[in-house]
Amino acid sequence: MDETNVVFTVNMKHNKYKDEKTLEISGENVTIQSRQGGSVVMNFEGTMSEIMNINNFFSEVNDVEPIKVNIAGSGDVDHYFRGISDMVEDTEGLYKLRVTLQFLSTTI
Repeated sequence: MDETNVVFTVNMKHNKYKDEKTLEISGENVTIQSRQGGSVVMNFEGTMSEIMNINNFFSEVNDVEPIKVNIAGSGDVDHYFRGISDMVEDTEGLYKLRVTLQFLSTTI
């Protein structure tokens, strides 16, 4: 893992093979917005191919399915998947996509 990359890992529980899928994205293509109530919006920008790859990964994840996020090698942080936006093209020919996650909180 590159020290500036963001890595998403999900255990595909709904998949009959129960495999783990990982997506690694360059930190240059991601901006992160914290929202009220523990939700996080991941904003992706890149070529059509890059954004389609991200879209395909998240399209296979069920709502409220646990997903681990590792930002720049800082360690896995547990989240729930909340949703994905439509892919849009900007005026510069790049494509954008947003993914919403929710911090996974545990009670002791």
